[in-house]
Amino acid sequence: MYQIWKKKNKKAYYKWHIDETYIKIKGQWCYLYRAIDADGHTLDIWLRKKRDQVSAYAFIKRLIKQFSKPKMIITDKAPSTKAAISKAIKDFNLIKDCHRTLKYLINLIEQDHRHIKIRKGKYQNINTAKNTLKGIECVYGLYKKNRRSLQIYGFSPCHEINYMLAS
Repeated sequence: MYQIWKKKNKKAYYKWHIDETYIKIKGQWCYLYRAIDADGHTLDIWLRKKRDQVSAYAFIKRLIKQFSKPKMIITDKAPSTKAAISKAIKDFNLIKDCHRTLKYLINLIEQDHRHIKIRKGKYQNINTAKNTLKGIECVYGLYKKNRRSLQIYGFSPCHEINYMLAS
């Protein structure tokens, strides 16, 4: 279901918000990298065991291959993310000043983490967590799409999923 939803939502705006949040899997902290565009639509998610430059760079590289080069990337001030963005700027010839780290610009994605953070599920392995989080992102992506187009009244995830699978 997530792959079908992802194929249908290939459009991204020029401004990306990238952040990571943490979830507990079998007693250990894992990191969920997330990216949304300027309208708040989820671009991609990626679950990793480590929060380091390699993971952040791989996630950014994956985003650039899917959606092409952004004009602006907004992140927090995490050292691993800063290093990954500077490497991506060199490798993909991005605009030199495309990276922003101002305190209040990251609020959009921090608020978007809420639907993941309220589910304090106790995942037993990384695959279960990954599949569950993809399902959550897919349903919330459908919800956000309908909310933006003012069709929220009568919104049914089941109807939307059936429509998505049928087309």
